[in-house]
Amino acid sequence: MINLFRNKLLNYKLEKESPSKEIIHNNDLPFKKATSVGFLFYIKDKLNLESLLNEIKILRNILPKSVKNLEIIFVSEFSKTDFEIPFNCKLIPVSKIDWNSGNVKNDLQIFVEKSFDYLFTYSLSISKILDQLTRKSHATCRVTLGEHQDEDFCEMKLLSDQFSFDDRLKSAIEVLNKM
Repeated sequence: MINLFRNKLLNYKLEKESPSKEIIHNNDLPFKKATSVGFLFYIKDKLNLESLLNEIKILRNILPKSVKNLEIIFVSEFSKTDFEIPFNCKLIPVSKIDWNSGNVKNDLQIFVEKSFDYLFTYSLSISKILDQLTRKSHATCRVTLGEHQDEDFCEMKLLSDQFSFDDRLKSAIEVLNKM
């Protein structure tokens, strides 16, 4: 019950903050020329996190060679895991997100304010928090890979009949490379 209240409060704070009008979102940059890519996940349970961590190992192999900056953040309902998180990934528990931190910026705020060429978002379930973080993102092209996400906050929603994340991502990258 406390987590539900905390999530509702966080969602309210996120909705209250409107994104800058100066940020230009479009899908004009060909994916093959992207130099900066971010991945933002919302995960409710540890089994899904462990599965996704195994699946994202393919990222360096399927992203364009031009990508020099790759960042991955998992927003989660839990704060501790029984397994190790790779060095290029960050796990941020919902309970640790503080949007009233003044001038001190936390990892999630810094991530959302980065000007990625492409930001991919994914969740296995409905997440208003992920939708709001996507809305606030400074990324040029925001691409959602999940059925449960609101397409109003992204430039593209690429759906696949594949269940595994790596198969969904491969399908999405195939589509992006044809554009």
